[in-house]
Amino acid sequence: MNRQNDARGYRKFAGRCLGRTALAGALGLFAGLAGAHAEAPLVVTTIKPLHSIAAAVMDGVGSPEVLIDGASSPHGFALKPSQAGLLQKADAVFWIGAELAPSLEKPIDTMASNATVVELMDADGILQLDLREGANFDAHDHGHGHGHGHGHEGHEHEHESADAADADDHDHDHEDHDDHDGHDEHAEHAEHAEHGGEHEHHHHGDEKDAHIWLNPDNGVAIANVMAETLSELDPDHSAQYRENADAFAQKIKKLDSSIAEELSPLADKGFIVFHDAYHHFEHHYGIEASGAITLSPELLASADRVSEVQSRVQNSGITCVFQEPQFDSKLVAVVLEGSSARKGTLDPLGTELENGPDLYPALLQNLADNMSDCLKD
Repeated sequence: MNRQNDARGYRKFAGRCLGRTALAGALGLFAGLAGAHAEAPLVVTTIKPLHSIAAAVMDGVGSPEVLIDGASSPHGFALKPSQAGLLQKADAVFWIGAELAPSLEKPIDTMASNATVVELMDADGILQLDLREGANFDAHDHGHGHGHGHGHEGHEHEHESADAADADDHDHDHEDHDDHDGHDEHAEHAEHAEHGGEHEHHHHGDEKDAHIWLNPDNGVAIANVMAETLSELDPDHSAQYRENADAFAQKIKKLDSSIAEELSPLADKGFIVFHDAYHHFEHHYGIEASGAITLSPELLASADRVSEVQSRVQNSGITCVFQEPQFDSKLVAVVLEGSSARKGTLDPLGTELENGPDLYPALLQNLADNMSDCLKD
């Protein structure tokens, strides 16, 4: 009996030891997996297109965060407390720069002090374009004789000088839009003066167009910059980041060729955009706009500017005037009065598209499709 009891005791002791060993092994494996997951950097992006590119580069490693989501506009965006927390915890922040979202310059500078902050306006490989000014863009003839670069057709991209500023063009605060009828907004200039320097927005010849992601070549360059930055922060996943960036580039280049073919018959079509957000897209495909209702969407166009654009629509063979889903379309209706031009919609941010790696290519394709639908005969 003593021997049997001793045997049972040994088996229980051995079982307990084996159980502890197995448990320790399982816990070690779990800790290893958790540690590997934790190695993915916390990446914060400002706008949906940048979030999409970052999601493509980080595929299989982690997921980035986006600050300006849904129908929010980067122009005059106000940061929420929860978003401030993201900046404080971020390992990397990718944004266009103060040219697009001036209200985020100070929060990013102060709250993301421990992060690697990449301002993509100045990143390697980014094509820059000067801002266009004035209600009408007269420095082009819809693609004739300007050598607009498409990459896939052997043309070189070129920098365009900014149009001469319209000295009489006074842009005003968008918040007063709904209180006026489009022709006589802000008759009281003194009212605007109360806001003074906070809302006046004068462009200078050396300022650049911040909507850089709408050139697909810039989209590829952004992906490469993200891959390089993340590889330095997270060397263990460097190969994955670079592989993802290469796959993204191939996908966008294929899409680029398809869009160029779709838009090539539209080079002679005249159109007006709501605000001058599409120069990079237009320039890349050689179908530049004839003018813009407002320089910046948070600033309401003056009555003089609206009248000038309306005259252009009526007298210059404009095929389409494009509105944007984030902003009031009343001014678009005003400039269409007395003309046979059609109304279309362009969305530079993909506000209604689902976030993720597929948003950016879908955004480019939607711009092409919406332009084609409104401009074709």
